[in-house]
Amino acid sequence: MKRIASVVLILFALVLGFSLGAAGAEKKHMVKKGDTLWDIAGFYYNDPFLWPVIYKANQDSISDPHWIYPGEVFVIPSVPEQVRTLPPAEKEIIVKGETVSVETGKPTGKVPEETYKPYIPSGKIELFSVVEPKGYAFSQKAAFLAGFISDEKTLRTGEIIKTHGTSGEPVIQATIGETVDLNKGTSDGISVDDRYTIFEWGRRVKGYGRIVHIKGILSIIKAGNEISTARLLETYEPIKESDYFMEYNPPVTIEGKAHPITIELEGKIIAFKKEFGSVKPYSVVFITPGEGEAKPGDIFLIYKLREGKEEGKAPIVPLGKIQIVYVKGRSASGYITSLMGNMNIAVGDEIRLVGRIGK
Repeated sequence: MKRIASVVLILFALVLGFSLGAAGAEKKHMVKKGDTLWDIAGFYYNDPFLWPVIYKANQDSISDPHWIYPGEVFVIPSVPEQVRTLPPAEKEIIVKGETVSVETGKPTGKVPEETYKPYIPSGKIELFSVVEPKGYAFSQKAAFLAGFISDEKTLRTGEIIKTHGTSGEPVIQATIGETVDLNKGTSDGISVDDRYTIFEWGRRVKGYGRIVHIKGILSIIKAGNEISTARLLETYEPIKESDYFMEYNPPVTIEGKAHPITIELEGKIIAFKKEFGSVKPYSVVFITPGEGEAKPGDIFLIYKLREGKEEGKAPIVPLGKIQIVYVKGRSASGYITSLMGNMNIAVGDEIRLVGRIGK
């Protein structure tokens, strides 16, 4: 009986000791020859782009995140579980709000609510994916539709003054294949076959300008001295009178895969394309820095500073990642490609460059 009681006490002590140890346990990693911060993050978090979490937690002993040395011991703090939100690797067709694989013809689920859907006339389908299936960081259409922030007073070339249906009759809104009249002509440098981007101004972002909301593409089919007529080549939503047009300069897609990088480049979120509602995967977000620092294809980690200190936890809380698709002026546009945990992302949140496209 005493032996049984002793065994029970020993087991209880072991379980208690294990529980206490687990509760207060702090993972540590001793650096080996050839280790990098992104390799260590990839091992512990299954995501090399989370290397700033380890860097921030061990900043007292890491003077430069590019240089770590064998024998150094780093704390590996816990992070929220990451939710996989990257787009499928294959192209898809939008069919009545659902996606169908081009390669297999099988349904792949509903289009994410925040993905910008082109305006598709009844009975038609159109290819659209945020990320191209092979070799590209993102699709050209995704970059184009993200839009950008501009404070350029000369951005617009002119204005749409009339909209026509396929038979030439006036309509309130025009879509792909229909025509529009413009308030510019040959005296303004307009020529037949010229292409222009249709847009409307969005809300103001204090200190940076206004959001440019891309609506479609037109091509000049008749050029008069002061008025021109154009056909709508692409429409992502109905086109109306008073919409503007500007030079057609679509962003160039970047070929390659993003790799971890430790360049010291930080910034913040300055606006969301959609002003209200919760942030979801594929939400369009605007950030600073802009030209000269950020590049298309860059991966930025979104994070918040943790309030207070908690043992085993990093001084920053990773919230998700952004991939940049368009850089213009003092800001850049991107898609939120992943979210971590249930944390809310907001204007003013800190971001840090963690990946860049490379061969």
